Amino acid sequence: MSADFRTFKASFGVSWFKAGWAVFKVQPLTFMMMYIFIVIVGLFPFVLPNPIVQMLCALAGPFLTVGFYSAALNIQAGKSIMLADILKPFSAKGRRLNIFRLGLYQLGVALLLGVVMSLLFEPVTSALQNHTQEQDIQVVMAEIAAAISLADIAIFIALQSLAMMAFAYALPLVYFKEQANIFGAMKQSLKVFYYNMAPLSVFGGIAALLMIASTPLSLVPLIFIMPIIYIGFFVSFQAIFANQSPENEQKAGPEDNNTQSAREETGQTGRFDA
Repeated sequence: MSADFRTFKASFGVSWFKAGWAVFKVQPLTFMMMYIFIVIVGLFPFVLPNPIVQMLCALAGPFLTVGFYSAALNIQAGKSIMLADILKPFSAKGRRLNIFRLGLYQLGVALLLGVVMSLLFEPVTSALQNHTQEQDIQVVMAEIAAAISLADIAIFIALQSLAMMAFAYALPLVYFKEQANIFGAMKQSLKVFYYNMAPLSVFGGIAALLMIASTPLSLVPLIFIMPIIYIGFFVSFQAIFANQSPENEQKAGPEDNNTQSAREETGQTGRFDA
């Protein structure tokens, strides 16, 4: 059974980012170490290019992400966290199997996207593989530029974006809402992006600007920025999929009153599920 969700105005994209900062600043060093750990696991297959290592690291990604989300949830509850908390989902009985299944789905989609990319950009790959040291680099670049099709790029970006949106909220839905239907969770995630495109675009825009701003500093500030983005996105999940009983709905009144109360709770606790 799919979970109900809410829709929000564009301004809430800023509120979710502020709420992420409110949680992050409680234990910033721990959150930064967690993010570094996730990055190390993600880069490990490049150090040891072994198919088994690559598969294990890919399957570990969802577990580490929900571990990070769980740490943010503990901070919201007034608890302290440590780096080892990011590994707790590996021992979460009753939930880890569905996370593993979702990881397999992600791995399968990644493989399919790899096949699509090789088909779309086969001329570019051929130009690079056939390049010799005797060839003028400008001639090679001209061949690559001629082989690149804007339509192919647009198709690949669209497919990649759909995959990211399908799994973005599916992961916390499977773990925190215990939704066993992976396809149902993916469908629900896509619907959330469709109906909350405005606030999520604002949130994504802020994240993109901060990433671009960190480029002159060799992306080092991402160690500080990315944990806030992770937490802010989890706060958006809390807000969008917050449980709301009929009694609370009657008390909430008009949408503007509900919006105001949600903003107030965000500022006070860093949690956005009012």
